[in-house]
Amino acid sequence: MALHSSSANIVQVQRTLKGSRFATNSTSFTDISGLNCSITPKFANSKILIMCTMGACGTEANNGDNGPAIRVLRNVAGGGYSIFGGGVGDSDGSRMRITMKGTSWAYNHDHMPGGVGFTVMDDPSYSVGQTLNYKVQIMCQDSSVPFRLNGNGLNANNGAIHQARSCTNLVVQEIGQ
Repeated sequence: MALHSSSANIVQVQRTLKGSRFATNSTSFTDISGLNCSITPKFANSKILIMCTMGACGTEANNGDNGPAIRVLRNVAGGGYSIFGGGVGDSDGSRMRITMKGTSWAYNHDHMPGGVGFTVMDDPSYSVGQTLNYKVQIMCQDSSVPFRLNGNGLNANNGAIHQARSCTNLVVQEIGQ
């Protein structure tokens, strides 16, 4: 693919697929196991587009309260994960900075709704050859209201749609400038 300085081009795409079920009731940010993706940019001034689509997911309260906090973090060349400007809300007092907040989507422990997703554009500082790693974390508002991903709380083994396994994708693209 030819790159032109007058317009942005997709240079490369990396993807992680998580098809297994994940659950947590942690009230501290917790990695969603297996939901991380790495990319080594080919150009020094590239931006990185991060897209995440989560399969059936939500917390298990049926009153519409106690939604989870979701955030994406970046690690440059093994230097440790941190939040970044384009991936979370602005600093504002003592408010938590997150990528998105979910709601309590479940009708009950047996019926999870469809998925959610987010798209983030990152403009990281790095040197060519350094690897950028991205991961997604979740935090429950209340430990008695767990978060589920790709499957519901009941987790019955039958052919019903509401018991199906869904998948979650984390895609990162290098966008040449």
